[in-house]
Amino acid sequence: MTLATGFNVILNEYMAAKRFDLKHGVNIEVINSYVSVTNYYNDFTAGTFELGIGAWDTWAARYLAGVPLKLISTVTDYDMLYVVAMQGGPKTVNDLRGKTLAATLSSGAYRVTKHALSAFHNMAADKDYKVQNTESPAGAVAMVLGGSTEGGLTWEPNVSVGMEREPRLTTIYNTGDDIKKNAGIALPYFGIALRNEAEKRSPGVSKKLSQAFDDCVRGVMANPDEAAKLSADKMKVSQAALLAAFTSKRLVFKPTSMDNPVGREALLKAADYLAKNGVLEKTVGPDFFGVRYTAPRYGAY
Repeated sequence: MTLATGFNVILNEYMAAKRFDLKHGVNIEVINSYVSVTNYYNDFTAGTFELGIGAWDTWAARYLAGVPLKLISTVTDYDMLYVVAMQGGPKTVNDLRGKTLAATLSSGAYRVTKHALSAFHNMAADKDYKVQNTESPAGAVAMVLGGSTEGGLTWEPNVSVGMEREPRLTTIYNTGDDIKKNAGIALPYFGIALRNEAEKRSPGVSKKLSQAFDDCVRGVMANPDEAAKLSADKMKVSQAALLAAFTSKRLVFKPTSMDNPVGREALLKAADYLAKNGVLEKTVGPDFFGVRYTAPRYGAY
């Protein structure tokens, strides 16, 4: 259960090589590789697989719609989400007025960016700029390189892969930075979700998975060269492009388990913000979390 063009592959291949899952008493098996983001989320919703890495706000929307899932951790913030364009084209996101943005309409990436452009730049989708749907972040880059759209909403490693293929490709906007600057909030982005039946079948597996991914993510960040080498062939891209995603600081992992009270507070704050601004139907509560925080027992004399 992975996206063929996403950074998920980097984590999956590193996990398979180092077996952090077995270290924590759980066996993670990748059963399919998806090109379509929509199909990925829909198959998780249908129960085709039980563990997924995707935008936490998309998991929240599915949870609010009745899908039996819990969020066990987050791994990145929204500062890994970019709009790319060709040099000689739009220089800032404001230059997309009257032009076309390629984006995956079913993604949290699009919903959050759509909000930011409306709230902070007075740019309404389908009024001030057109949106062309694509089923993957790689597709957004391809549409810009092919000239069918002026901008593309995407994330690493697709940005670096695109820049390697066409050096004139550049970033003109960062969604997370824009929200942090104008709303004063750092939004978590990608999170790990687990269907409830997995925890019911194996009580405590959420905690084990959270620990395994924490080790995996920290290993990738400490050894980006090795991580790039392990995953480049699987993704059919160069090791140099994957390494550039890390060295450019466009891909920075920030693993935070939902048994961490700081992480839970940040997530709930983000949920309140997105609900207030219409990105989520409503906010989520503690029942959304799959890993419980237990306050330490304190003894005094």
